[in-house]
Amino acid sequence: MTMILLLLALKSLLVAAVTLGLLRLTRTRSAAERSTIAHLGLFALVALPLASLALPALDVPLPAPIARMATVDRVERSATPLPASDEVAPTATVASPAETAEPVWAGALSGAARYAFLLPTLVLLALTLAALLRLIGLRARADVLVDPDWLSALARAQRRMGFKNGTALLWSDELGSPVSWGLMRPVILLNNAAVAAPEQAEAIIAHELAHVVHLDWAKLILARVATATFWFNPLAWVLAREAHQLREESADDAVLAANIAGPDYAELLIGVARHQCRGALLGAHGVAPSKSSLGRRVRRVLDQSPARGPSGRSWVAGFATGMASMAVPLAAVTFVPSHNALATIQAPQAGLHSAADASTGGLSTMTGGTASRPTVAAAVPNAAGASFAPTSSTIAAGQDQSAGTLDRSDDGDEGDVQRALGISGEYRRGMAEAGFPNLSNDQLAEARAGGVSPQYARDMRATGMSLSLDDLVEARNMGLSAAYIAAMRGFGIKGDLGDYQGMRSVGVTANFVRKLRARGNKTTDPDELTSLRAVNGNPDSDPDP
Repeated sequence: MTMILLLLALKSLLVAAVTLGLLRLTRTRSAAERSTIAHLGLFALVALPLASLALPALDVPLPAPIARMATVDRVERSATPLPASDEVAPTATVASPAETAEPVWAGALSGAARYAFLLPTLVLLALTLAALLRLIGLRARADVLVDPDWLSALARAQRRMGFKNGTALLWSDELGSPVSWGLMRPVILLNNAAVAAPEQAEAIIAHELAHVVHLDWAKLILARVATATFWFNPLAWVLAREAHQLREESADDAVLAANIAGPDYAELLIGVARHQCRGALLGAHGVAPSKSSLGRRVRRVLDQSPARGPSGRSWVAGFATGMASMAVPLAAVTFVPSHNALATIQAPQAGLHSAADASTGGLSTMTGGTASRPTVAAAVPNAAGASFAPTSSTIAAGQDQSAGTLDRSDDGDEGDVQRALGISGEYRRGMAEAGFPNLSNDQLAEARAGGVSPQYARDMRATGMSLSLDDLVEARNMGLSAAYIAAMRGFGIKGDLGDYQGMRSVGVTANFVRKLRARGNKTTDPDELTSLRAVNGNPDSDPDP
């Protein structure tokens, strides 16, 4: 079971890494096109376990460090004691790996690994199911919206997007911001504040209907299943987060295509960001951005240069073919111990057997003449298909040497894992000195993949903010620098990472704050500063007096 999970983890890391690499290479393409790539990668992740069972196995020799573990597992499973009627003289023994592995322990470890994998998966799927059930309850308690302004906006958006299916337009006082979900019977659910602002109807309807037309609800559920299945893969979470961001950016493009002014829509995003429906967003899409994505979306809405076209059929077909060409052979791959790996493991045991037989005739007695209970060694097949029977007795010095060898093997495997994840001892020490000691390999790998260097960690902590490792990774992904945060805090502007990112994305610089204060505006509220900068449009212009 352990080897199956390890192999699945390696495959999922490769699929997620390739998909994120493609997203980086295509960062100048439209959000709709890049969203296609991200969701094809998520689909490949979900299909990976099923395809591995359905496709014929493609055997690949296992790397030597991992082969040692796999071969020991095979020895434990294949070891069979000789019949009880065979008589063996009393001997002093040193247990071989096959002898020390109790079947009960082996079964317990295998069961623990299975439950350790399944429990987080079940918890995450249960949370998603709870969010879906909440949406069903919200729909049942919601009222049909009959406001003519909103109905007209819905009809115009449906004609513009060529969407002929009916869409339920409802409202509820249980929400903080509008959301949408569903495939066959899609729903757009508005909150009271949105209903009371019909001037925002065109933008909100265009955004939510774009999610419906693009089947984004199915994509959201796909991302939830992918992260629940591969909860142990940090790149799967990064890919799911990026896919969500691209779905929102594609819907934003649909709003701008409806001739909604960029600054007006940016102001709308900033306003509804304060009322994000976190619980509902586990199972639905909403116009309200999270604070971590607010800056990126506002900056992109105000920017005139990004490509905003839809994802064409040729684009979808091309990347679907490429993703299948990568994922299908990868799913079929099965690692097997090579002959050289088996020989490396068996050779020391065979040599010990020969030396003991040559000196004692295959038997040895304990010091002082005290005999031990009889033991029999199991026959183990070698690389050529033959078998040998290691002796069940060695001298005390041989026991010490064997134990030392096993300890060094464990240390070597740990080093191999760290090298495979790209974690050096210098990086681990640097992060510890920066205030993050005792990090696991997974945490270090996530930090390194997110571009967090020890120097960046030290600089961010020096700003005075209380930051966790996840906060550092998020800040690095958002492009936040310690210098910018220190400058804002120097003006007395305090907030969280989302506040600083929102200000930075719309052009709230130290120079901008100085000019505001020179005109008598002493505000230190991040939302107010972000709104002032967004309304001014050009980041290089002076603030309005």
